[in-house]
Amino acid sequence: MTVHIGEASTSMPECSPQGPRTRRQKRLAEEGSECLAVTSKEAPRVRRRKTSATSVSLFVRWYNPSGKTKVSHLALKPIETVDALQGISKNLVEKAFPVAERPDYLTGADFYKFTPAEEFMSLPGDIARTEFRLVVTHEGWEYCILERDLGAHLDSQRNMLVTVIEFESTALMIGQLGLRVNLIAYPVVSVKKAFLDDMENQLKTDPNFKGQLGTSNC
Repeated sequence: MTVHIGEASTSMPECSPQGPRTRRQKRLAEEGSECLAVTSKEAPRVRRRKTSATSVSLFVRWYNPSGKTKVSHLALKPIETVDALQGISKNLVEKAFPVAERPDYLTGADFYKFTPAEEFMSLPGDIARTEFRLVVTHEGWEYCILERDLGAHLDSQRNMLVTVIEFESTALMIGQLGLRVNLIAYPVVSVKKAFLDDMENQLKTDPNFKGQLGTSNC
């Protein structure tokens, strides 16, 4: 039971799981859930949606040791402060970060704070690498504006910091056997305000905007 926040770690208590999670795959070129990782040079404009409002979401791509990937899409909800968290997310953050020890990206006014609608997911097994992609949806189009691997040192500009907490469920008794499930949560996604404001301004004013990573495989 380990908590990973950037380069910090601590132990966490067990938490009870809820119902099964839902997932949505993001198909790009030959790449998708449960497939070998590939590189695409397509622009980050991805897929037409029916919604028109601007929203933010996080794509989490897990790579296993053999190179296969599994992708999860997390719709993000804005929160004013981490005190606005509810349920398991609130419990995990309060235990990992006592109020007096919370880092600036959880408390500072320079960061927007988001929390996923999906509080936690079950781990698919051994994970060799985790990749995050921040996506803005505007007028039905998705734009990948940031891509980075897990690890605070890999984002020197601190444009996005993701709180990652791994924990176990309480034992589910089946006859005389107790079954535990390895779970993972991303309770807070902190995005630097200056960065996100700039991306959204370009998106709304530049008709040729294709996302920050024009040669990325977002």
